[in-house]
Amino acid sequence: MTIECPIYYEEESAQHWLDAFSRQCPHLDVKEWQQVERPEEVHYGIVWRPSAEFFAHFPNLKAVLNLGAGVDGILHHPQLPDSIQILRLENAGMGAQMNEYFAYHVMHYHRHMDRYNTQQDRAQWQAFPVAPAKNFRVGILGLGELGSSVAACLQSFGYTLSGWSRSAKTLEGVKSYTGTDQLNQFLSEVDALCCLLPLTDATRDILNKDTMSKLPKGAVIINAARGDHLVEEDLVELLNSGHLRGAVVDTLRTEPLPSNSPLWNQPGLIITPHCAAQSWLEPSVAQIGNNIDAMLAGQQPSGIVERNRGY
Repeated sequence: MTIECPIYYEEESAQHWLDAFSRQCPHLDVKEWQQVERPEEVHYGIVWRPSAEFFAHFPNLKAVLNLGAGVDGILHHPQLPDSIQILRLENAGMGAQMNEYFAYHVMHYHRHMDRYNTQQDRAQWQAFPVAPAKNFRVGILGLGELGSSVAACLQSFGYTLSGWSRSAKTLEGVKSYTGTDQLNQFLSEVDALCCLLPLTDATRDILNKDTMSKLPKGAVIINAARGDHLVEEDLVELLNSGHLRGAVVDTLRTEPLPSNSPLWNQPGLIITPHCAAQSWLEPSVAQIGNNIDAMLAGQQPSGIVERNRGY
């Protein structure tokens, strides 16, 4: 039996997704959403930032499968029916990429590469003492699947690790903090703060002047979660005052960042173009195909989003 599945992909073309589904899941007739001939018979949609017309076009959807791990764009969709189940990608190659991204930038600051870059611009030659990794304290905001993976990766290098999460988590080698009452204590013990939180109403603007000021003087921030976690003007103020030594941001409130944005020239700030972790094609298609097969068989799929939690 062939199951018709529309895809909505907010990019130039969804052809690479269509080709991959054709190769890996031939029993799923995945096609551009506007090419579906009988939309009333469609129960499962594959989406990335769907338009307002998408949900109106398919009145009998049971579930949408998101082409990414972040689902804030769908959860705040004004046309999203309450009855539709949302499934997100789990890992799909993103875990390894996040590990690399955070390890690279944590080492960048631990090994003084930011200072050496500045010295090179000034033609200066001076070596700084290298402290053991255990003396460099790394804190992870968000201990979900990706946060836990990053923690395990950094632990292998010997860094002293702590983590903060909405609900209590127990990870070997990680000192855990939970809830708003323990957030300030967590921040006060961090030299490099790594943000991997989901975006919810509770975490929006969590990196603001008040919270970032709780970090020790000379701390750094690495944000590869969502741009709305970070109050950008507060970050600039703390960088300029010298309270923060540096920051890395992979996500911003406006993307792409306009070429005339002063953030491009902000001292101490490293900007990457939302590239920390990207969904790899083959594992993403396999995961989506397996989830549709599970739902067709009356089984529980993976990656179910809890709307009240926001992830």
